[in-house]
Amino acid sequence: MGKIFVLGDRFTDEHHRHIILHGINMVCKEKKLNYIGEYVENDFLRLKQWGFNLIRFGVIWDGVEPEPGVYDDSYLDKLREQIRMARNNGLYVLLDMHQDLYSAAYGDGAPSWATISEGEAYVSTEPWSDAYLFDRAVQTAFDHFWNNTTGPGGVGIQDRYAQAWRHVARRLGNEPNVIGYDIMNEPFIGSDVSAIIDSMLHAYGEALADLNGESAPDISDLAEIWTDPSRKFEVLKLLEQPQVLESMMLAIAPAQHRFEKNELMHMFNRVAKSLREVDPDGMLFLETNYFSNQGVPSGIEPIREESGRRDPHQVYAPHGYDLVTDTPHTHMASEERVGFIFDSHETTRKRLNMPMLIGEWGAYYASLDSEKPSLFIKSKFEKLLCSDAYWSYFGAETGSYSSFRGVCRGYPQATAGIIRSYRDDHETSTFMMEWEEASGATRPTTIYLPDMSGLTPEAIELEPKGLGYSLERMESGSAGYVHIPPAEEGFRRIVIRY
Repeated sequence: MGKIFVLGDRFTDEHHRHIILHGINMVCKEKKLNYIGEYVENDFLRLKQWGFNLIRFGVIWDGVEPEPGVYDDSYLDKLREQIRMARNNGLYVLLDMHQDLYSAAYGDGAPSWATISEGEAYVSTEPWSDAYLFDRAVQTAFDHFWNNTTGPGGVGIQDRYAQAWRHVARRLGNEPNVIGYDIMNEPFIGSDVSAIIDSMLHAYGEALADLNGESAPDISDLAEIWTDPSRKFEVLKLLEQPQVLESMMLAIAPAQHRFEKNELMHMFNRVAKSLREVDPDGMLFLETNYFSNQGVPSGIEPIREESGRRDPHQVYAPHGYDLVTDTPHTHMASEERVGFIFDSHETTRKRLNMPMLIGEWGAYYASLDSEKPSLFIKSKFEKLLCSDAYWSYFGAETGSYSSFRGVCRGYPQATAGIIRSYRDDHETSTFMMEWEEASGATRPTTIYLPDMSGLTPEAIELEPKGLGYSLERMESGSAGYVHIPPAEEGFRRIVIRY
């Protein structure tokens, strides 16, 4: 497998082809399994057959460094075995230092020795992610991480985190299919979330008052609505209105931007410095604060070296989840809310001038109502020409869940030039793509199709006419590739009816 590079706002390979990365998350959060997923070679073969070329692959700090300064290389060696199975099946790997609720003591992530909660007791919530908003133990542990509080051995716990990342990169970064490092999964602001919640509730109250023509409710009454599962319906219906959702997201933004500009970027730069000591050009994947998952505009900035030069190998890697995720209300998924999220991410991507990979989306699991929203999100990714990784392989092993048509889709894996547009239309079983062929291209444009069983020569139209192509069927199943050899520079268009 060749290397992947950042070129302006897109990914390219060593042959200067425009690359779309399309993948899935494989993250084992189970301490009883020592954070090693029970994946075998057939799992990775299945991913290739589904058209994936990327895995966002979970690494857990608690597994890497169970004791201060003591690294468990047997854990990393087992991850290496799975990384090599991915390589055998043509899959790139993005290493994701994963956390949920900061610590293995509450969810997964930091070891207990790096969890400073000042005696606060953790109390689980429903959904689990509400603990970010309301649990003092989780918030306090994050506060100490952002403050780089001195831990065992007189070393700051954030310094330990950066050193752990350096060790991971030293051990695994030389694997040919490892393309880079997702510095932290869904970094959370900590106890300053109280200012965000206040801003959110005030904005929601004003919107509710405008709708009803009454005075805004008390903050305490609004908080009860948000935390009462039986009343969540009221919130979701109001937030289907784009202007209400936007007003809430903009109200949250100032507090989030302060955190991202200061604590988050400081951590990103600290970890980047450690990573660059052992890997000078692996890509750095930058996530946003937790609230950008719902569309709050991000204030992150590019990582810069000590000289002030912008690191050239960076990727914007936000997540995108509807408010109904991890709740009983998945049937109320909203195209308006989800569209707002990804439009907001695109605005940030343009400001940063980086490629964008949506590191997590979906999480529909076995919901019977998930096909429509997943197809809508797919169409957004096509318009944005961005890369993505679906959440997650867990529960998706058979490919039979209802959102699968939005996940297993036709797309251009590598294009000998620059993609202008593409679309895989499931209703008409038609794939369409336009691109500008690069001068001097030496490798073909390669398009993945999930079903080639009915494909005939008459079903493929190429412009300009006279250009050739070849078909490659996988050994098992009906999926495969269309390869279009490079030609002279110029406009190209293909329509495939499959």
